[in-house]
Amino acid sequence: MYDGLSRDKSGKRTDKTGKRDLTFNYWHRKYLSNKCYATDIDFYEYRIERDGRFIPKAFLEVKQAHVIQKKYLCGANSKAIFLLAKKLGIRFLIILYELKDPKTLECDFWIWEPKSEREFDEYDETKFEKFFRKYTNTQLAQLLENL
Repeated sequence: MYDGLSRDKSGKRTDKTGKRDLTFNYWHRKYLSNKCYATDIDFYEYRIERDGRFIPKAFLEVKQAHVIQKKYLCGANSKAIFLLAKKLGIRFLIILYELKDPKTLECDFWIWEPKSEREFDEYDETKFEKFFRKYTNTQLAQLLENL
């Protein structure tokens, strides 16, 4: 498929600049009141059917593995994305990663899939293992491929 967008040899989209433009982020904070909330969604997993239909699969909130504090994982942004996922009938996953090999991008992953809004209130970083499950590269790839 050629659509004029940057792609690698296998046809996957590539990041053109490697930089994130924060202009609208700053604009939103400067010109709108504190009653106007917004958040970015790290990843929106979807599939495209042969007939061109888009099939929503999941929202992914992704953070480095050292970010386990409740204030970062269970704040208003995560709750808002979770509620949107529920309304759409798709999954919401919080994925933490620790880069093991920069050359191969091999990582260790920990995944939490909250099932109810109440779980955000119940989260306790001292009981991390109760909420998060460890995944290998292969396991995470399989999970995402099979959404």
